[in-house]
Amino acid sequence: MNRKILLMLLLTMGSQTQAAAQTTQQEDAVGHFTYCPYVALFYSPYSASDESTGGHKIQAGFGFETEYRFNKVFGMSAGIELANFGVNSSSTLSDRYGPVHTSKSEYDMKTLNVPMMFNFHPLESNRLVFRLGLQPGWILQSSSDRVSSRGMCFAVPLGLAVGFGEHLQIELRYHVGTTNFTEDERLDKTNQQTLALNLTYVIR
Repeated sequence: MNRKILLMLLLTMGSQTQAAAQTTQQEDAVGHFTYCPYVALFYSPYSASDESTGGHKIQAGFGFETEYRFNKVFGMSAGIELANFGVNSSSTLSDRYGPVHTSKSEYDMKTLNVPMMFNFHPLESNRLVFRLGLQPGWILQSSSDRVSSRGMCFAVPLGLAVGFGEHLQIELRYHVGTTNFTEDERLDKTNQQTLALNLTYVIR
């Protein structure tokens, strides 16, 4: 009988210790910075599929973000990212009688982005993060001669990150946005859409 009571006490103490450790892990993050370098794979259905233009549906990139935790649940991060976005554009030729021809094209562009994210940590273990933010970017290179290297693009990233162990994190992030990268008046509509898979090393 005494052995059963002792075993129950040990199990109870062990579970309480584990819960306390998880709570401490979440509370310890409050008021501190987390540093997150990552590599990424980008897939865009709008990227050019013609290899002669240098476009590919799947491309690689990398970035670095820093998060500050305001409390146990909410944090905010900012960083810098070298990425590839696909663009779908439509252009219209018209004369004095109205539009006469509309054409669509797809191409990709390399961008230097500044992701700014709001982060929600629902679990005490910090191993699940919901992310939403705004991401301005500058165009470095494009497969289209219509794109200006001085242009900018804007995207809204939405992400879900899952942690494995103490330092490894995998995030699926969806970007949707627009661009104002050219002075070509024939381009009346541009859209960008990218799905990113980020592998992150978390430094606390």
